[in-house]
Amino acid sequence: MSSDEAAIPSDKSPVAPPRPKKKDAISLAEWDEMYRMGNPAWDIGRPSSEFVRVIEEGPIRPGRTLELGCGTGANAVHLALRKHEITAIDASPLAIERARLRCEQHNALIRFVRGDVFEFAKNAGRFQFVYDVGFYHFVRRFALERFLDLLWWVTEPGSYYLTLAGATGETAEGGPPQVSEDEIRWELGRLFEMVDLRPFRFESPNRSEGYLGWSCLMRRPVVNR
Repeated sequence: MSSDEAAIPSDKSPVAPPRPKKKDAISLAEWDEMYRMGNPAWDIGRPSSEFVRVIEEGPIRPGRTLELGCGTGANAVHLALRKHEITAIDASPLAIERARLRCEQHNALIRFVRGDVFEFAKNAGRFQFVYDVGFYHFVRRFALERFLDLLWWVTEPGSYYLTLAGATGETAEGGPPQVSEDEIRWELGRLFEMVDLRPFRFESPNRSEGYLGWSCLMRRPVVNR
């Protein structure tokens, strides 16, 4: 069985997995240094193909949108050109500088924020669509509870949340942090109901076949009174 086949999600009820091992957070200087050295492994210079597929085929409609960890802004520009009212945040000053330049080149309207996502979320308001391409699989290793609190504050009943995260099932040097199906269902399932969970391949300039990942679209339940 191939690694992709092994990762196909099931309909089973989530079982509490072992808690992720605590990892140290990367400093702001380290984040910026990765951009100064060139394009990081996750920056392909265009919107993620899987992200584009979800937007084109899924239930997401233009509205108030938040990207967590926007990097150089390719996905944010893709949405802005499709009438989303988008706010995009990243901690790296250099990434935000490149994102603003990309935005100007495409004549897109985006609110870029350089700062800490946790502090930003306290007064950010609610969004109809929140997404990240690689932020969840990173931050869960050292601040999962804070991240879940963040998602609670920036969404409302009916909001959609999309994450593209590294998947268990293969060993490849230089790949993203890996998350299992059970971990996704157990951690994110505390806030959201599953809409679609499927394996895909992260594109990367460092590996032609990319890396195994999860495409996870969820929705915050609406309580009928």
